Amino acid sequence: MSSEEPSITNSTPETPSQTTPAEDVTFRFVAHPPESNVPYQAPELPPHFVSRVELVAIKKLLLTRPNTSLAPITMHGTSGTGKTALATALAHDVEVLAAFPDGVLWISLGENADSQHAQALWGSELGNNLSHLPDVAGRASALRAILNDLQCLLILDDVTDIEQVKALNVGGPNCARLITTDKADEITYALKTRRYSVGKMSEEESLSLITEWAGILPDIYLPTVREIIKRLGHRALPLALVGAQARQGITWLRLLEVLRDDQGPISSLNPDDPETQKNALGLIVNLVLSRFGGAQLQRSALLGVFAAGMGAPFSIGAASACWDVPPTEASSILSMLVEAALVQRLPGEYYSLHQALRDHLRQSATPVALAEASSRVKDYYITLVEQAGAASAEIDNQIGQVMGVFKQVSERGTETANQFADALIAYFEQRGLWANLITLAKLVTESAQQSHNPAREHSARSDLGYAYTVLGDLDEARSSFERSLEISKSLGDPNGEAIALNNIGAICEREGKYLEAQGYYERSLAIRELLGERTEIANALNNIAGAMYWQQRWDEALNTFQRVLDMYTVINDRLGQAQTELNIGAVHENIGKDQEALQAYHRSLAIYANLGEEGGQSQALNNLGIVYLNQGDTERALAHFKRSLSLKERLGDRHGQAATLNNIALLYEKTGALTLALDYYGQSYKILDMLEDPRAEVVQENIDKLKEEMSNN
Repeated sequence: MSSEEPSITNSTPETPSQTTPAEDVTFRFVAHPPESNVPYQAPELPPHFVSRVELVAIKKLLLTRPNTSLAPITMHGTSGTGKTALATALAHDVEVLAAFPDGVLWISLGENADSQHAQALWGSELGNNLSHLPDVAGRASALRAILNDLQCLLILDDVTDIEQVKALNVGGPNCARLITTDKADEITYALKTRRYSVGKMSEEESLSLITEWAGILPDIYLPTVREIIKRLGHRALPLALVGAQARQGITWLRLLEVLRDDQGPISSLNPDDPETQKNALGLIVNLVLSRFGGAQLQRSALLGVFAAGMGAPFSIGAASACWDVPPTEASSILSMLVEAALVQRLPGEYYSLHQALRDHLRQSATPVALAEASSRVKDYYITLVEQAGAASAEIDNQIGQVMGVFKQVSERGTETANQFADALIAYFEQRGLWANLITLAKLVTESAQQSHNPAREHSARSDLGYAYTVLGDLDEARSSFERSLEISKSLGDPNGEAIALNNIGAICEREGKYLEAQGYYERSLAIRELLGERTEIANALNNIAGAMYWQQRWDEALNTFQRVLDMYTVINDRLGQAQTELNIGAVHENIGKDQEALQAYHRSLAIYANLGEEGGQSQALNNLGIVYLNQGDTERALAHFKRSLSLKERLGDRHGQAATLNNIALLYEKTGALTLALDYYGQSYKILDMLEDPRAEVVQENIDKLKEEMSNN
């Protein structure tokens, strides 16, 4: 069940960063935390970084935070002002890392970033696979439960909408959240947050940054450098580029000459004008490329084929394909570009291109060279996706690039695009990335309609409907399945028709329309019987029996489940047998035949145990415990509940743990062990509350009633 969204209130007044003197706080940067086993996703610190007053103020706040949860800290400003570099510096500071000993979780987002995928990356870093959780709210609850007792620094870089923050607003009371964004009005005013405006660097900071990059700055050149700083608007990115060029040997006078020739007299220049800033950055980029010359210039410019932003990393392998050079050579080139401030190095040998640089680089490459590089990159990512099982981590880390390439390929409507789409859809389904799957399936559907390919549209509609079902958007799911049914009929495809009917029935069942669901399942069964597919016949019968069960038509449901069990036995589907025995036991339990229910649950447990299916075992054990409790056999009931709880704890099934803890509490309450009952109710409530499960309210009511009873006694 979806959890409630975190409460959002108006922002606190903006913090004036200039009030904190830089000399009050010192910094010592390290490559990574001293403990190698803690999560750590921060990018590398830029090669030549200098502190700023904003950094000092935020570090003080992180180190002196109260015991209660600290409101998110938001750094906002236009692109190129250094927000990400400041966040990176905090994630590398020794004292900050000591204050958050359980690690740093970092995610770079950007426009159209998939929050589900971001959650999955955090879950993976924390050692938890969240692919079984279908929606954003469920994954947020799981992350919140994991982080509840940890001290982590959570950094959300390049946030573009409030929904991204809601999805990743998952830190416990000892965690801190840091946000960087260009969208000040859309993000910061919607959050209760401490806000820091990151804009122009001070004169002193600008000189320090440019000197760090240049390596040396003799006093004789100070007037020249001060004018360069002013012409570049005291902005971090162009200053780093200029300093890197000075380190490589270009003279300060030459740098100033380039700017003067384009900008004219400084007295008439407005360095804060966005167009002036863009043109100045373009001048510096062109100067950098011209000094590379030849092959290096061309290679740098070809980086423009990649999507930009830290939310779209690319690998050494992708750069190797782009440039058509060996990976070792690509690695050397990338290291040189990092030193030139054109590329940012990320963890795991990945790199990113700053959004403000991409267009300038593309303009320096010829259309033919860009097209050829784009084709090589496309082939690289298609091959990567086709090897999804062996390359899942690479795909996860480069999903922004993969989706960008797919959009390019799909516009051409080729067979390659179809193969790419099929591989990606399978990957997204495997990883539980349903939002990504929906985006992709919509593109495939539109392409199939434009190319008049109904078979292709049918397949995409099925995928789309399934993803919408998982995410709980039942109206969209049904619409997709009904369109799939129409196409199947028009194509004379009975198998596709049976699948679509079954899927529509499943939607009806989720909506509580059990009789209508049964009708669709029976139509699907009729087609399956004509096709003679025994496994599919058994599955269709099982769905019909389930619909009867929810209508409390116990005798019909029991007879139909027995037919299903017989068929699964004939085809030797052991998992099907185990699940059907659970269903048969549930029917017996509902009609008061406890002994028959126990026998069915024990048969189910034996099969699951032989198969090594711990999830099934935990469910069978829990059901057995309930029946024994109903019979008054509390000793056996407690033994089965505790075995079930142990399995659920090992599997990380938090919802299941809460349910079984509640059952144990009920048992102790019935036997008069009220203190133990209160303890187990409390454990159940704690889990459900962390998961934002509405059943927490019911458990709290049980706790309140029990406390009242105990006080009266």
